Amino acid sequence: MHRQTPLGLLCAASLALATLAACGGISDGPSPDGAGGGETAASAPLGNDGIDAGGAGKVAGIAVVNSDYASSSVSLLDRDGNLVADGCLHSGSGDPGLSATLSGDVVLPTEVPAGGPIPVIDRANNAITWLDATTCAVLGQLAVGTGFRANPQDVVTLSASKAYVVRQDPNPVPTPALEDFDDGNDVLIVDPSRLQVTGRIDLGPYAPAGVLPRGHRALLAGGSVFVSLNAIGADYAAYGAGRVVVIDPATDVVTGVIDIPGAKNCGALAYAAAVQRLFVACGGAYGEPAGQAATSAIVAIDLGQVPPAVAAQAAATGGAPYSNLTVGVLDATTAVAVVVGDFSNDPPDSLWSVPLDGRAPVQIFASTEGFAIGALLFDPERALVFAADGPMGSSAYLRIFEVSAAGFVLGKTAKTNPTHKLPPRALAFH
Repeated sequence: MHRQTPLGLLCAASLALATLAACGGISDGPSPDGAGGGETAASAPLGNDGIDAGGAGKVAGIAVVNSDYASSSVSLLDRDGNLVADGCLHSGSGDPGLSATLSGDVVLPTEVPAGGPIPVIDRANNAITWLDATTCAVLGQLAVGTGFRANPQDVVTLSASKAYVVRQDPNPVPTPALEDFDDGNDVLIVDPSRLQVTGRIDLGPYAPAGVLPRGHRALLAGGSVFVSLNAIGADYAAYGAGRVVVIDPATDVVTGVIDIPGAKNCGALAYAAAVQRLFVACGGAYGEPAGQAATSAIVAIDLGQVPPAVAAQAAATGGAPYSNLTVGVLDATTAVAVVVGDFSNDPPDSLWSVPLDGRAPVQIFASTEGFAIGALLFDPERALVFAADGPMGSSAYLRIFEVSAAGFVLGKTAKTNPTHKLPPRALAFH
């Protein structure tokens, strides 16, 4: 589950997306073409893995969302963690391309196309804002609430004119009409080049029995889009078993589901292309009689197997659950993950190397507070782990760890928002 602060605003844009086709503004509702869904004529065809989402050797830099949960800012760093643009978009921005300025509940996609543009996901305002990855200029903004508080969680860029937006919440009073795309619990299909909604993929039929799907994170791998489900009931009391939904982006059809037995509240995703393994972080069920950690795990799914299935799994360590907000892949059998601390800060959040082959996990770093480490990234080419460590009561840094056969060594730390002094919360390569 993510912290959220519903506000619900519509938004507009007058700038063209620089790397996309020219747009004539924004729509806060469906495309005038009606219920879309397939690839539009202007879209580039998908390759084997669609766009390059910041793969090794093609990463230009790092986007950072900084937030104290009341206001937010976006900064750009180079690949080594050096600050390039400080708070270039923030809650006080008056850019003419914005109708909704940033709330305090903002995240970044699991994957961003190499070279951008960078979609910034404002969950409270139900808006996606695209930024130029070089200049940080606002390129466009699209309302994705379609009349209700949809709680968008992730964006998967498929081409210049097609993207998926994962919406976690249902509309309590949807209209009978299909063409207004106002049901929620879905993957919204949008055209970033025209800033329009063109269709939706209903996730409701693919939720475990007795709960809502509550789609969380998503990525493109091997020509398919994978969407993790939190699978939580309408009253947030019941949890279903872990599940990932598989979508064919060429047809916008769900082609299957991958069950994760024994794990619940699954979210963050990372893909190891060399071994065709999808790593999933499952946070466990709040209120579980045996404790939240009992249903928390880091899971590796073998996508090379037909059908795909869980290949390896690491249970929670030390009686504390893993965060389902972030996960990284160190190698075919090792993840890097966050173990969630306590509101008392004893224990605080901690960063771990998590083997899935029976070896013991290794703690890399401990923050000073619980719920402080919001995101991590691993750059395999440079053997660096980046961790957004954002305690509220002490200094917040982007911490950069050097990885070698000998272990993990803290290299430099970086202040990602010296102007507004907001702690780092979300990270994405671009």
